[in-house]
Amino acid sequence: MTTSPEFQTAVPAPPPGVRPAYYRDTRYKSPVAAAALSLMPGLGQVYLGYTRLGFAHGLAAAGFICLMSSNALGRLEPFVGVSMVFFYLYNLVDAHRRAVLLNEAVTKLEMPQLPDGFGAMSFGARLVLGLGLIVIGLMSLLSIQFGVSWVWLEKWWPLGFLAVGIYLVGRAIKDRAAQA
Repeated sequence: MTTSPEFQTAVPAPPPGVRPAYYRDTRYKSPVAAAALSLMPGLGQVYLGYTRLGFAHGLAAAGFICLMSSNALGRLEPFVGVSMVFFYLYNLVDAHRRAVLLNEAVTKLEMPQLPDGFGAMSFGARLVLGLGLIVIGLMSLLSIQFGVSWVWLEKWWPLGFLAVGIYLVGRAIKDRAAQA
């Protein structure tokens, strides 16, 4: 049975790059939710799938808070305070921007090539996070059950930043040598 053209309703085609609502992909992420979650630094990036970046933002925020509460900055305290506020606001904007870009990638591509850094945590990140949690748990257990004092850490905690910095520089040099 055929229908005459006057009885057919014309459904306008969506503009290029826009999918109808029933094609909505579950990979779409809300930019507003990403920014709101980033009120806790790094959580918006984790929501978007940038887990390494999210944990790095969380650690950076924790580092700023540790620096500000150490009372050891002296004249640098205003600089570190302004840097902390800048980083906090950058974190909010970054999560929103990444959500928009991620949604554009999903919309424009049939099989989206998602941005670099997207996805689950790498083996190295899981290993570092796992070891970090083991060390914190062990230190807490020793302090609570056996009265071990960690007061000496107040003077030596910057060695942690030094060790991570040395590791990152060494890793960058190794990666550059491998590319050459």
